[in-house]
Amino acid sequence: MKANALHEYRSSDTGEDRWALVYGRGDGHFDIQCFINQVYKGTRVITGHSEVYAENAAENFVLGMYDTP
Repeated sequence: MKANALHEYRSSDTGEDRWALVYGRGDGHFDIQCFINQVYKGTRVITGHSEVYAENAAENFVLGMYDTP
């Protein structure tokens, strides 16, 4: 199934430009693409959870709570 972009999160509160894109693939599957200072850091895969859970994970990344997916 094709992934659809759902949400975008950005923050520079940590002194870095942090950016996360949330994609939904359906049926509780989400991908979060993570970037720091415009450099791709990886994709975090979320399965078996709600869209809100994926949104929270993306927000946690941009707030600096974790660095690598």
